[in-house]
Amino acid sequence: MMKKWKHWLLPTVLLLSLGLAACSNGEPEEEAESTDTAQTDNETTDDNMEQEPDEPATGEDEEETNNDEHIEHQLGLSIGDTATVVSSPDDLTYEVTINEVSYRDELENVTLYDDTFVLVDVTVENVDDKTFDAADIFTPAIGELDSEEYVPAVDSEYLQNTSEITMVEGELAPGDSVEGTFVFDAMQVEQYNLAFGHAGDQITTRAEWEFNSDEIQ
Repeated sequence: MMKKWKHWLLPTVLLLSLGLAACSNGEPEEEAESTDTAQTDNETTDDNMEQEPDEPATGEDEEETNNDEHIEHQLGLSIGDTATVVSSPDDLTYEVTINEVSYRDELENVTLYDDTFVLVDVTVENVDDKTFDAADIFTPAIGELDSEEYVPAVDSEYLQNTSEITMVEGELAPGDSVEGTFVFDAMQVEQYNLAFGHAGDQITTRAEWEFNSDEIQ
């Protein structure tokens, strides 16, 4: 009887031991598998964050910013100063420099109706991004300082046969410049105001130069 009990007990103990060992071995494997899965998910999230940088500004955005830039009117300038003018409605942008101003009592093939001819030598530079004809810039006018009376420059049509006058004309590509002379049939006064667009004109950006008669050659 004792031998039979021993024979039964030994297999039972072995089975219990194997069962406990199996349970003990299974739990760490499940935890390890869960930890590996969480680590993989975190790595995937980090990779996605690295692959999604901020989108850079496009060229269109930069162009819109440049086109929307506003240039203030420039007033009270002196002979020798340079100003930026923006004409309307074509929005031609160019720089104008007043080089010198002179009086003339007469001009070849041109009739004088007022006191004197006022000749204004200028340099015009195209600072736009498109080509245009220099003759298409805003026509300047001259008047007595602090008055509302201005006379426009003599039309180029009347100066075609005047050899001593160089016209402001010709095609200007971006960066190109031209030097020429505007002629005014005007009164002789103590102080002048030369305006590329004044307060009453429809012009996007205007410029005005002030000078005394003793500055005129």
